[in-house]
Amino acid sequence: AAVLLWSALQSRRGFFVDYGFAAFTTDFLLNVGAILAATTIYSSAPTALNTLLILPAIALYLLPHGSRTRSKKSSPPVVTNGVPEKRQGQASLDPLPERPFITHYRGSMMVVTCVAILAVDFRVFPRRFAKVETWGTSLMDMGVGSFVFAAGLASARPVLKARESGKTASIGASMTAAARHSVPLSILGLVRLYSIKGLDYAEHVSEYGVHWNFFFTLALLPAFAAIIQTLPWSLFSAHFIALSASLVYQVVLDTTSLKAYILTAPRDSLLSQNREGVFSFPPSYQVRVRSIKF
Repeated sequence: AAVLLWSALQSRRGFFVDYGFAAFTTDFLLNVGAILAATTIYSSAPTALNTLLILPAIALYLLPHGSRTRSKKSSPPVVTNGVPEKRQGQASLDPLPERPFITHYRGSMMVVTCVAILAVDFRVFPRRFAKVETWGTSLMDMGVGSFVFAAGLASARPVLKARESGKTASIGASMTAAARHSVPLSILGLVRLYSIKGLDYAEHVSEYGVHWNFFFTLALLPAFAAIIQTLPWSLFSAHFIALSASLVYQVVLDTTSLKAYILTAPRDSLLSQNREGVFSFPPSYQVRVRSIKF
């Protein structure tokens, strides 16, 4: 609903063409304030919030068009030997153009993540949105999967462009590129680990374990994804393999003692101390690989 209102303001009034203080404030309220309200004071009344956002959008679409968008004058074509040259972009269309909706999805995901992390310690943030201890899925759990999915989407474009051109990066080059993403995330994971332990900050060990955290999961994903991307398989094959692996993993959980180990094993070794994070990595990896297909 907030995106609809933002689009109506831009398409019908050109409100964000001259990006001044009013446009910035409106942009912030729609893209940040609406998410904050949806996860706090309007968490129990989403219909009311959507109505408050949709009605002005409908009114804008019903009113006469008053766009202030600036129209650029087209320059005359360059003529060489009596033949007009094609403009840049007309000669060859990009088969994999950048998609604005992916950028918006990633931006909104980052906003709702920051809002949830900061608001979870306050009463106004519903407990049902916080991470679950054992069973079920909450808003913050979905955010974890969304981060992995978005990382796969962002990494898919260079891989697909390389395959369109018939080029395949070597395993060494792919691992080097993956290291550029993994090293900063590993540093963040270590900083979080030492800061949490050093400050004796309250933490839920059942979330990822004693030492593991989500930054370590994100740090390992690029390196393992690079292995899949360099193998001579089609993207459909990689997608099929990831889907099959997820089914096998679920069968293993249901038919062996792995589920009980993850939930109730004593923390008497390094693996058992971090079992939640370690055994949550395979599903995260499957989501990462399958997101490339999208």
